[in-house]
Amino acid sequence: MKNKKTNIWKIAICLGAIATCFAAGASYAQSSRIYIAGYLGLNMHSESPFSETTSGLSGDYELDNTQTFAGALGLRIDKNWRVEGEVSYRKADFNRVDFSSGGTSSAGGDIGTWLYMANVYYDFDYKWRNMQPFVSAGIGLASHSFNYEDTSSLLPSRGADTFDLAWQVGAGMKYRFNDSVALTSNYRYLATSELNVSSFNADYNSHEFRVGVEYDIPVQTFNNILR
Repeated sequence: MKNKKTNIWKIAICLGAIATCFAAGASYAQSSRIYIAGYLGLNMHSESPFSETTSGLSGDYELDNTQTFAGALGLRIDKNWRVEGEVSYRKADFNRVDFSSGGTSSAGGDIGTWLYMANVYYDFDYKWRNMQPFVSAGIGLASHSFNYEDTSSLLPSRGADTFDLAWQVGAGMKYRFNDSVALTSNYRYLATSELNVSSFNADYNSHEFRVGVEYDIPVQTFNNILR
């Protein structure tokens, strides 16, 4: 069932990327310096190292692929540079644990993560058929909800919340439908500082593939709000 869900997300992301790459039309420019954005994506975790002090065991753990959701408020500084405040969430189940001493065990539980990021984007001057490439980087705060349920009788079950530093780097492509709406497709590598949860110490990182929509907020809208 999990593989089926993962395949659905992969198809959705691929379709978004294809739409971005092959869409064509008249040339448009953004209509406002301020925009809101929503993102939907596939979060793919690679094996990450861990250690546990009570048992003295260490090794690698793996999380299942999962979906990610995000919302953002952005400000364009000029035609190339923009900054964005972003809030996102993902929750991934533990898949398995590989021990350095040998052996593999299934694992229960999950890690739910809220990210509060300050991102910087650079939109390249190059445009082709309304498409524009960009790169991004960001730093912020990660709020992890760690819940590990041991199934091997080798590690203790643990659950706790932790706050850590987070950072990301990425690149993507934007397609502008009109002066106010744009479709984005991007990849980013995401990581946080080491999780320290009770007797567990673990790295956390993932690869995210996302599609999103940007909507330029007309300046007049803010004037009406402030009246």
